[in-house]
Amino acid sequence: MKALANCVGLGVCLGVGFGAGMLGSIAPALADDGIPPPPAVMDPTSAVNPVSIVSGAGIQVGEGTVFHPQIGIETGVVSNVFYQQDGPVAAGLLRILAEVSTGSLPTQRLTVRTTGDDQDAATPQTSTAANAGDFQYSADLYASWDQYLSTNNNVNAQGGLGGGLLLRGIFNPQHPLQFSFQEHGSRVIRATNFEAPSDTDRDVNTLGLRLNYLPYGRSLNGYLYYQNTIDVFEASSQQFANRMLNVLGLRANWQWLPLTRVFADVSAGYNTGIGSSQKVNSLPVTALGGIQTALTLNTTLNAHIGYTNGFYASGPSYSALVAGVLVGYRYSPLGRVMALYSYDHQDSINANFYRDHLFQGSIEHYFVPFVLFAQPELRLRQYDGTIVMGTTGTTRNDLIVGATVGMRYSFRDWIAGTLDYQLQVIQTDFKYDAGGGVVVDPSYVRHELLLGVRAAY
Repeated sequence: MKALANCVGLGVCLGVGFGAGMLGSIAPALADDGIPPPPAVMDPTSAVNPVSIVSGAGIQVGEGTVFHPQIGIETGVVSNVFYQQDGPVAAGLLRILAEVSTGSLPTQRLTVRTTGDDQDAATPQTSTAANAGDFQYSADLYASWDQYLSTNNNVNAQGGLGGGLLLRGIFNPQHPLQFSFQEHGSRVIRATNFEAPSDTDRDVNTLGLRLNYLPYGRSLNGYLYYQNTIDVFEASSQQFANRMLNVLGLRANWQWLPLTRVFADVSAGYNTGIGSSQKVNSLPVTALGGIQTALTLNTTLNAHIGYTNGFYASGPSYSALVAGVLVGYRYSPLGRVMALYSYDHQDSINANFYRDHLFQGSIEHYFVPFVLFAQPELRLRQYDGTIVMGTTGTTRNDLIVGATVGMRYSFRDWIAGTLDYQLQVIQTDFKYDAGGGVVVDPSYVRHELLLGVRAAY
């Protein structure tokens, strides 16, 4: 079990490594296309997005489908392959990326001009959207191959194939009553927290379903939603952490003003272990309300507050406030800053749950043809009910510092250069017995610097 001990539930690693995309995914105050939002790391509106950085014209297939292939390569150095406090092992890294996406033609390509085609500037211009049909969808298949560049066989064993498949779709998109879905399966590769040829690779599948009621021109709308997550480790020694999460909820929106939406959300879940897992069953319930608004033409505000209860079958549980606020400010047509604070409780892989105070910032500035961005974050995290063997207590307190800094340079619309730096720092009061009387402190510092290029057709 010591392979998981340095990032209980891997929430630490995912929170630092993938948290960078969060701000981009929640920044729009009122955006909602009726489909569950894409994973934060695949948000196309975020400059930090590590998957869909470029997009070519694509290949039109049939009357209403476009096909987009993409390839990429990047290389650099990782300062601490095994997430160790003492004796960190550095290595070079070569990563090859590929993505294939397809789907219904976007709205821009479905829109046709109906008048004003005489090219006379004085002629009134109007446009109308062609019938998009009863079903719209998108599909993204992406993969990455990590190859460490080292003479150390234990280091080279940590590479491999990662990637996933994202399917999104909506039925009756132009009608008040709609049904939408999102299916996302991924393989996440990660090294152990001690030097060895083993790993902590895992497979995560999330299915989201929505029944939308979005009447045109009405101030009230909402949707009923369901989400199922299956999270399993590939190594037999790590099956104790496997779990399945289920959430059923109802959200109601009130368009109070043209740029102000008030919402309420109530959900209940059922979380359980899978197979020989040691996960404790729980029945989490959450109720919250919030507001999404534009304070000015350049300032947006998203805020929510509510209550949540974990109802764990045994061990520690939580009954607490849930709250968050996101402020965004566009200081120029080419620049935007955002600040986020959230307080939340989440189920953990090898603890009952963890509690987070999250402070996160973001800045993006475009200097055509390139963009610079930085996203620092600080988390004050506490795990309760840990199930790691060889520990003297069931509570863990972590100070987590993360940062993503980078640049995208667009040589053309279809090809771009990338430069990415990531910092992960974890300081914890948690210790565990690795056997033989060896007590391990899972704190660590990790730097990653990668330079690459992406091209799309």
